[in-house]
Amino acid sequence: MRLLTLLLVLALVWIVSAVLSGWLAARKARGIRRWVLLGLVLGPLSLVVHTFYPERYIPTNVPCPQCGKPVGSRAVACHHCQYRFPAVDVMITTVPNNPEARRVILNEVAREYGIPYGDADRMLAKLPVAGYRHVLPDQVDEFVRKLETAGASVTVVPTATAPGRK
Repeated sequence: MRLLTLLLVLALVWIVSAVLSGWLAARKARGIRRWVLLGLVLGPLSLVVHTFYPERYIPTNVPCPQCGKPVGSRAVACHHCQYRFPAVDVMITTVPNNPEARRVILNEVAREYGIPYGDADRMLAKLPVAGYRHVLPDQVDEFVRKLETAGASVTVVPTATAPGRK
């Protein structure tokens, strides 16, 4: 009789662990079925695994104003119809001679374009240069602040949308 009670309690603990594991998986945007099965196999240990398992990143999407298909909220163009969202170009017009300030600006240009420092240095030798291409309007202030803090002069130029586009 005691053994039967113990087995029932253990089965109940395993089932509750599986249900809780599925609930936690849903909250972390993970596959519920997998985690319920894991909870059935591992029991309470699956709840410990959940504490160390991160949430899944789910990017936010918005509909494209032209074709209506979902695109990332930070996208500068729709990859379905090539519609370019309203944006601006940040042009670097002057760069200081101070080596430390120049290094900061070189770092920003190299990071933006994904190029080596030597190529970024050659770009900055031919001013004005687009330090940031097609920046979303809500990002402009941050980029301008970084460049101006380093001593660069910048000009913000609105980008026209492509011909034939809205």
